[in-house]
This record gives sequence, C-alpha cells and structure tokens, in this order.
Amino acid sequence: MAPTHQQKIYLDLEYHCPCHLNGTLRQIVLTEAFGCDRCHRIFVLQEDGLEIEELAATYPYKRRYYWNGNRFQILRSLPTGNFWTFIGSRSAWIFGLQCLSAIGLLIFIVQLYCRATLTSPILNLVLSITIAIIVPIAIVLWLFDRG
Repeated sequence: MAPTHQQKIYLDLEYHCPCHLNGTLRQIVLTEAFGCDRCHRIFVLQEDGLEIEELAATYPYKRRYYWNGNRFQILRSLPTGNFWTFIGSRSAWIFGLQCLSAIGLLIFIVQLYCRATLTSPILNLVLSITIAIIVPIAIVLWLFDRG
C-alpha cells in the first residue's frame, strides 16, 4: 500500500540523493532516470511518476523511494529475480561444489596431519611444507577463477 503523502517526481527538477547526504539527483539526458553526482548511483523513475527505483545489479532487493516534498523515503524492498536466478545458475552450483571439495580436502589434510604427528617427525615436516605450499596456490587459483 502506497503512503498517502507521496508527491510527484519531475525529471526536470533536482532532488537530494536518498543514499548520499550531499548528493544531488539530476536527470540523465534522454532517459527517464536520475544520477547522483556524488555516489554515482542510478535511479529509474517509475511509470506513475511517484517512485524511483535504484538500479543495482548486485543487490537482490529492489530499493524504491518516494518523494515526500523534503526528501526521499524508502519503500519496502521486494526481492528481484537476480538473486534467485543466481542460486539456480550453473556458476552457483560450481561454486558450491568447489566449497564442498575444499572442505573435504581440508578434512583429509587435517586427518593426515594428526596421524603424522603421532608417527614420525619427518613425515610431520613434509606434510607441513606441503600444506604451506598447496594452500596459498589453491587460494590464488580460486581468486583468479572468481575474477
């Protein structure tokens, strides 16, 4: 249900940014959207002219605001399909499998390490050096794969 004190938002006026204290929203030329001169966020004017919606590809909820005459007030956030699409995507499953395999490998290494400390100090040293080499390499490869 929409608040009763909403005022129409006009593209030709400037408004205070709802996300940045000193920011000013100005119309982006040839669009029905506003851009903030400080935080560089983009807000799209809804068809009714009473609300703006922040465009954010990484945020799973739509942030919508209305103008009350002095400042923007946030409306309740609704989930978008972006988050749920990611959960059902192939890359999410691959990431989950990578995490599970990393956990399994870590458990295996810890078990080997515990057994080595009981049996031989040389095996303990070799296992420690191997862990010290493999873990940073795995982290670097994972970071390059994510980027």
